[in-house]
Amino acid sequence: MAAMKFVLIGHGSISRSYLDAFSKVPGAEIAGVVGRNAEKAAAFAAEHGIAVSGTELADVARRAEAEAVVICTPNAVHYENVMEASRLGLHCLCEKPLHISPEKQMEMIASCRANGVKLGVSYMRRFISHMGYIKELVDSGALGRITVVDVTIKHWREAAYYNSWHGTYEHDGGGPFIQQGSHIIDLALWMCGGYREVLEAKRFKAIHEIETEDHGYAVIHYANGAVGMIEASTASKGMTKEILEISGTKGSIAANYHEIVTWEVPGLEKPELAGDSPNPVLFERLAADFVRAVREDKPPFIDGESAKTATELITAIYAKAGDPLVLY
Repeated sequence: MAAMKFVLIGHGSISRSYLDAFSKVPGAEIAGVVGRNAEKAAAFAAEHGIAVSGTELADVARRAEAEAVVICTPNAVHYENVMEASRLGLHCLCEKPLHISPEKQMEMIASCRANGVKLGVSYMRRFISHMGYIKELVDSGALGRITVVDVTIKHWREAAYYNSWHGTYEHDGGGPFIQQGSHIIDLALWMCGGYREVLEAKRFKAIHEIETEDHGYAVIHYANGAVGMIEASTASKGMTKEILEISGTKGSIAANYHEIVTWEVPGLEKPELAGDSPNPVLFERLAADFVRAVREDKPPFIDGESAKTATELITAIYAKAGDPLVLY
């Protein structure tokens, strides 16, 4: 079978992760790149040995003989990329979040369905082996009825990080809830089968002079009945903390992206799972899964329907919280 050819839409830093990932997937090839500036797109293509570049997707996809696209643009631009690609009959693998608007997400999903193309979303943390194992335990009832699910993501970003589209409502959609936090929020929703309601939420501008929050809290009632807090921050200097804590009537598990850190599960020993969470590994699994989905005509592991819930929840958090409280 001929290689499945992809066009990169966007060639910022995240695109290099996809270049590396697809280079390791048999039967896949990045054959084109689209950018807003022809010279910059051509320079990127030359640097990475990509045959075709340009500013118009239809032209680049035709010349590259592409079947699919990888969307690596800012959050708000995902809509126009998916809508155009799907109308051209190109399968779409989209960076997370799918979009910053729940309504536009539904249009994107509907367009891909109507045009018979796959829509995958890069919540690749679901490919971490111990996260998959925890999901199986939750679903099996090994922890009993799930009662509490807490999420913490605390990071620091220098002011220079926000001298871009980050931290804007128009392009980023918000602050750390939708940017840094959406991966682990997606994991919590995956574990819990979605959510029912945002019970309380507060946002703050703690340090950074930006449009959106750089710190915030929310209390969530999940679909499985559990309640829990989400803390999301880029105002925590010196910290890199990302953890998901799940408690049920029979036991508890806490895990970060790298390992299980708390294990209280009756009748089961803590598994010895190899550390397989580095981003290159996860991007490769994401890429391989998407190629399989297209070739076998099956849904991607993280499809549009599954991925849209994170944006829906984060949008509800923002609505409940209102404007950020300025602390400086």
